[in-house]
Order: sequence, then structure tokens, then C-alpha cells
Amino acid sequence: MPRLLATQSHVVHGYVGNKAATFPLQCLGWDVDCCNSVQFSNHTGYGMDKVFGNITKSDNLNQLLAGLFQNFPHDYEALLSGYLPNADSVRCMGTHYTEYKKQNPKALWLMDPVMGDEGQLYVSEDVVPEYRSLALSADGIVDIITPNQFELEILCGQKITSFTQLKNALQFLHESIPIIIVTSCDSKLFNDEGHIYCVASMRDEEAYVFRIPYIDSYFTGVGDLFSALLLDRVYNLLNDETSNLKFEDQINDVLNVIQRVLRVTKSFAPDDVKSTMGSIETMKQMELKIIQSRDLYDSIPSKDCKFNSAIKDEKFMVKRF
Repeated sequence: MPRLLATQSHVVHGYVGNKAATFPLQCLGWDVDCCNSVQFSNHTGYGMDKVFGNITKSDNLNQLLAGLFQNFPHDYEALLSGYLPNADSVRCMGTHYTEYKKQNPKALWLMDPVMGDEGQLYVSEDVVPEYRSLALSADGIVDIITPNQFELEILCGQKITSFTQLKNALQFLHESIPIIIVTSCDSKLFNDEGHIYCVASMRDEEAYVFRIPYIDSYFTGVGDLFSALLLDRVYNLLNDETSNLKFEDQINDVLNVIQRVLRVTKSFAPDDVKSTMGSIETMKQMELKIIQSRDLYDSIPSKDCKFNSAIKDEKFMVKRF
């Protein structure tokens, strides 16, 4: 059974960060160790004034990671990093993960550079150079990165308003990172506001564009679930030499699983409910149904699945470039 270390947020109520990633990975056969960068009562979608708890101080985070890697120097087949609230925590995680990767070069590191979206940062500005340093490292220590378009622009230092600029940004980042998944792109690039677009690229190969139906509601934790599933699929792709798995099919598979979970989540809420930021009642109703979706995380859902209506697998890939 492969073992994974995940360093990202934790909430007591709801499913974001490690709460969104751990159970699905366990269902897929992973032994998951969690290092929490924050411990909050709930996620920020409920309203900043309704979030209670604390940020893990960098000294404490350093003690946790240093102790883990001292005691278990070769135990992890994969590393996952997500939300880290400030520059010190990003630097701390990066230092320890980098050292582990140097000692264990076959370990797979997926880094989600959580900084912001739609032109707005939601971390301290001093986080940006820390993520750039990791993403652009000449050592090539990060294997997979999952920025949205805004985060990709931050890492590359330029706006992206055309396919040519998108391609140039991917090529620039591929100098240090083999696999890039742009989890969401500006719909203006595709003149299609009714869908979400995801772009997946492996170094020295064509990039793939995926067109995903837009569900009109506000969900949290989707990116954390996506990263966890993606890490599982890429790990299998790289480690199963007898398989005929293809990169683009694995991405499509992950997107289908996400759609299944969202459909299950919607099925538990009243038909007319759309969650909105700051609304406790609607946000609670749209918390991802991570436990209820337990039979849906594998490529082929369990035969005993109670939510067969959620299984409507599609081909989302629409373009190569």
C-alpha cells in the first residue's frame, strides 16, 4: 500500500484541504499522513467572521515535518502540498519536501500553489516569491503542479489573454515541472462562459483542453479533491508498466469523478438551493458529500454504488495544441 504525506489545511466541519483529500485517497488504497497548515472551525466560504481556530506556526510546522522525515526518511511514495497561509509556512514545507525529494527521487510531489483566483490574491503577497522559487527551481523537484490561470500568470510573471500566451506559459513552466494541470482557465480564452476549461500538459507532448459543464452553485474543496485524485491517477500511470493508461484519459477520468461527486452533493440539497459566500445554511448544504461518494472515486465505480444516477461519464477533451 503506497503512503502519502499531505501538508495543507484542516477544518473541523466540512470538507476542504486534508478533509477533502484523505478519505478519497484511502478509498483508493493510499495510507495517508496529514500535516495541517491551519486548523479552522470551518472553511472561509461561511464568511471570514465565522472562521475560528489557528494557523500552525512555522516553528511548529518545522518540528512536525522535521520529526516525520527524521523518523520515516523513506516511507512516502508521494507528497501533496496545498493551502499554506503565509511565506514562512510555504518556505518550511518547501525546504523539507525538497530535501525528502533529493533523498527519494522516485517520490511523486504534487504542489497546488494556492494563492488566489480571478485576479485576486487570498494569501499574503510574500507567498508569491516562495512559490515561484519552488516552481522554477533548477533542481526540478516538483513533479506536478495544479495552478488555476491566475496562479499560472503569477508564476510566469505575465498575463494570459491568448492561446499563444498560454502555450508560452506552459513551455516556460515545463523547464522545471514535468506535468502541469491548469485547473480552470478564463472562459474568454474560449468564448464560452457556460463551461469550465481545464488544460493538461506533459513536458515535450501536446497539451489537452477539457471542456466541463458549469454547475451553477458555489462549492469548496473541489480543487483539493481534484489534486488528490490526480496524484493517484498519475502515480498509477507512472508506476504500472503493464498498463495501457494514457495521460489524457487519466485527466478525463479525474474530471468525471469530480462531476460524480458534485452531482451527489447537489442531490442532497433542495432543488432551488445555490450556495453563496457568507450564507451558513446554503454553504452547509453544498459541502461536498465526500463520505456518501465513497463508491465513486475509482475509475470504475463499485457495482454496489447507491448513486448510479451520478455516473454519467463523458469525454471532456475537445482540443490539442
